[in-house]
Amino acid sequence: LGSAGQRIITAGELLCLAGASAGCKATQKNDYPITVMRGHSVSEIILSDDEIDYTGIENPSVVAALAPEGVSRRKKMFAGLSKESVIIKAAGVELPPCQAAVIAVDFKSKKIRSQDYALAALAVLAQQDRILNMDMFHSALKHRFNMPTYETALSVVEKAVT
Repeated sequence: LGSAGQRIITAGELLCLAGASAGCKATQKNDYPITVMRGHSVSEIILSDDEIDYTGIENPSVVAALAPEGVSRRKKMFAGLSKESVIIKAAGVELPPCQAAVIAVDFKSKKIRSQDYALAALAVLAQQDRILNMDMFHSALKHRFNMPTYETALSVVEKAVT
């Protein structure tokens, strides 16, 4: 759940590729306005060992709350999150009441730019070994990016997990 320009859709694609590298089936459903560089950006991902018949998500296992615009767009969802759900929350982003465990990350203090928050959130998720692990994540990065971009992404990952 982010804002325009935070590369939310690319991060969703990376998560799908990471899942596929482990043999999972994957779906990605995106929501963003037609305005350029303004508004919300939301990507809903399902990873499953089984066929995926319905791409809607009512109670996600993991949420990355990276900007107020995205959180506002899905604010009703928070009430239904279980205690087993995890939220990776960027510092300064307010969340509606929920039961989920929250991992707060101050990306700014780690010198991570806003457009890299989604990539950094995936790195935190992989470090937590939830949904994906670092091997899956690195496989997705290698598959998606050319060498210079891959190396830039690795520097963001390093900042995020230290």
